[in-house]
Amino acid sequence: MRNKFGTKNLLKQFIILLGIVAILQACEKDDSPYVNYKNNAAVYDGDALSYLQSKPGVYDSMLLVINRIPGAADSLRSGKYTVFATSNRSYAIALQNINNARRDSVPSLPPVSFSTMNLNVLDTFFSKYIIPGQITTDELASRADGLKFPSMKFGYDMHLQYETTNASGYLGGGPKAILFSDTRGSVFTVNWIRVYTNTVDIKTRNAVVHVLDVGHNFGFGNDLIRALNRPAIN
Repeated sequence: MRNKFGTKNLLKQFIILLGIVAILQACEKDDSPYVNYKNNAAVYDGDALSYLQSKPGVYDSMLLVINRIPGAADSLRSGKYTVFATSNRSYAIALQNINNARRDSVPSLPPVSFSTMNLNVLDTFFSKYIIPGQITTDELASRADGLKFPSMKFGYDMHLQYETTNASGYLGGGPKAILFSDTRGSVFTVNWIRVYTNTVDIKTRNAVVHVLDVGHNFGFGNDLIRALNRPAIN
């Protein structure tokens, strides 16, 4: 009988111990920095153009395009904008796709670069990445479905939607992100082309910068290719 009761007591103690461990783990989770995760926005003591220039090897292609487009550099020095920064790799992906399509077209077309391609087309597609006003994730957070904003030129609708990632077992407890979409003039999201940011809310003196994923295809894909390859403009 002693052995039987002794075994029951040990089992009770083991169950109690498991309960205590579970409570402690829950407390540790509640104290996790990811529960109320806040993306500490970087602050750059300079204008938006200077910020891009301060990252050599990252935004060289974007700067090349800015320098080609009349007024773009001045706008990023002094205007109040939201800038979606696009890496060299994004431009390289786009250029490879553009020139592959030009090579395979009938008749084939000569290759282009961002230094030589049609300036009007380049301006149209680059302007999608610059939105008037300083839009932070805090401004978007209360709108679950996101908001449309016109581009810097031409009033082209882009869509910005706030999202958070998951972390430490908490749904939506991770870093902030923006889902940035080219609406392509459609009200149906199935027709949109979308890309996530990997860094948000970098505050410069005159603008807010959000950094797009490095795998983004500058120009949002085939629309840029078709625009460049139209015989009437090339």
